[in-house]
Amino acid sequence: MKQTLIVFVQDNPGVLNRISSHIRRRNFNIESLVAGRTERKEITRMTVVLNEPDKTKQRTVVNSLKELIDVYDVIDATEIDSHIREYALVKVALKKDDLDAVNKIVESVHGKIIDGTGDATIFELTGYEKEVEAVIKALQKYDILEIVRSGKVAMVAGNNSKHQPELTKSEPNWTTSRILESY
Repeated sequence: MKQTLIVFVQDNPGVLNRISSHIRRRNFNIESLVAGRTERKEITRMTVVLNEPDKTKQRTVVNSLKELIDVYDVIDATEIDSHIREYALVKVALKKDDLDAVNKIVESVHGKIIDGTGDATIFELTGYEKEVEAVIKALQKYDILEIVRSGKVAMVAGNNSKHQPELTKSEPNWTTSRILESY
């Protein structure tokens, strides 16, 4: 079972590396990792999708991430009503006769043509992973030249205070404080 985490971190150089290294050291497989700005200037929001079926290990990774000095909060969106979406660009070499048929496939998931110049057409897709996968599979009968995918982003549905992040910075433990003082 895939685990989807929303991690709020300091917007500083090296934080993404520290988070991914922390997860790697615990032998978790990162399936998708997306980081971007939030409505607060000093906070970056990461969506991390892990491929870990063991519930105990899933709780362990959440708790260990919460202890990191750069982490404000972690929300495990795996079993919460959430919207988990993906973005993709697909470049396809098309004949003029195929454009209408391909456009119908792409529009079925609210995709659109963003570039149709020259001998290739670029489509923009956004939606749930299954929707994006279905369109890419349908486009395989044509000549796909290139695909780029964003990875998954997640947002918890509604405004339940139980699922809102606590954006207060945690204090480092004694050992971490001593190490930081030595720099």
